[in-house]
Amino acid sequence: MTFLDRGELRKAIDKYAIENGVNVKIVKSEKKMVIATCQRGCPFRLYVSKDRDGVGYMLKTLVHEHMCARVYKNRRASVTWLAKHFKDKIQDNPQYSTSEMKKEVERDFKLFVSKYKCKRAKRRIMQDMDGGFLDEFDKLEAYCKELKVSNPGSDVSVELSPEALEQGRRVFRRMYVCFNSSKVGWKVGCRPFISLDGTFLKGKARGILLTAVGIDANDSMFPIVFGLTEKETTVN
Repeated sequence: MTFLDRGELRKAIDKYAIENGVNVKIVKSEKKMVIATCQRGCPFRLYVSKDRDGVGYMLKTLVHEHMCARVYKNRRASVTWLAKHFKDKIQDNPQYSTSEMKKEVERDFKLFVSKYKCKRAKRRIMQDMDGGFLDEFDKLEAYCKELKVSNPGSDVSVELSPEALEQGRRVFRRMYVCFNSSKVGWKVGCRPFISLDGTFLKGKARGILLTAVGIDANDSMFPIVFGLTEKETTVN
């Protein structure tokens, strides 16, 4: 077994220790080798060294026998591991509480983690999400320009807040997207009927998703246009 770098090796050790309920600790971590053991008296031993014939690290010695009791406080269940484990769940539901995080770890992994550690993990996830959302909104204008190039005939626009622009800031306000294929498809293959609807967006990026759909020859919904705005108003 080989690992790309020591970071990938540490993740594998964390996963192994948590899933098996053992308190594996890294006793030596150098540029050329990594050694891990378990509790005193336990025969478990892991030795990984730099792979001479390739890139990364190769597993050279593994004594995977354990003679220790299961641990319920595991040092491998760090804030970094918690943040990685709950990242997708909190991105889908930012209201997921730290109490629920704590209960899930105790139920699924038979591990005790403090509520403070869960709070730190969630704070780290939310901070990463904030940065991710900002980066994605910064790329919206470039994305719309690319849509116009790759989809000739499409109507795409992004509008920034004029109040924020006066203050020297660029703040997203609303956008509108109508692909040319949707226009052509509705004209040649759908009934002369358009339905309008909107739904609230949940999570960090709030707003309203407005849609216009038609009905095709199979009585199925056919998306025509969609827009994203801050409120469902007559002007928007």
